[in-house]
Amino acid sequence: MKTGKFIVIDGGEGAGKSTQIKKLKEYFGDRVIITREPGGSPYADEIRKLILNSSNAEQADARTHFGLFWSARADHLKNTIRPALAKGVSVLSDRFDSSTFAYQVYGQQAEELRDFFWEMRKFFLDGTVPDLYIYMGVDVKTGLARKKSQGPAEINHFDERKVEFHERMREGMLEFFKHVPRCEVVDANLPEEEVFENLVSLLKKELL
Repeated sequence: MKTGKFIVIDGGEGAGKSTQIKKLKEYFGDRVIITREPGGSPYADEIRKLILNSSNAEQADARTHFGLFWSARADHLKNTIRPALAKGVSVLSDRFDSSTFAYQVYGQQAEELRDFFWEMRKFFLDGTVPDLYIYMGVDVKTGLARKKSQGPAEINHFDERKVEFHERMREGMLEFFKHVPRCEVVDANLPEEEVFENLVSLLKKELL
């Protein structure tokens, strides 16, 4: 049986990833499953709550978050991503290891984790490497304004950090994409429907 494709859609806050991924699921139907990080499996979803919703989460440093993200990712891979790919179903993931590199190494300024990140990536991914990363690029201030407009229920402690944090995160994501074989960039500053059309155009080449 042909294995599915593993595709990651990533970007800054307010890029519209989650909205677009839901629309892509409607478009491609049973050819794909959609998932997200942190989370994506029952146990990883519990770790997600710890990372994003704990009253103490903002006090945790980059090393703590780094470890939690990799722990959640290990379960996500084992119980959601690999089983789907083995059945020939493609996976669209809202964030993946690209965000860990961008948020912890760059955003939280943990330069000491840079080389360790690539060691962890090799160990935990163990060959299950995304076939394609799609970066939804959005102006930082535009993205943050969009995020705030979604209401407090959608805001976590990463969203509330200073603009400088998000500028560093964007720099880190662009740096990450220099080190992976395949990455495509979609301009997420464009109107929602135009962004969707551009994503469909890219994914048709991979999934159909």
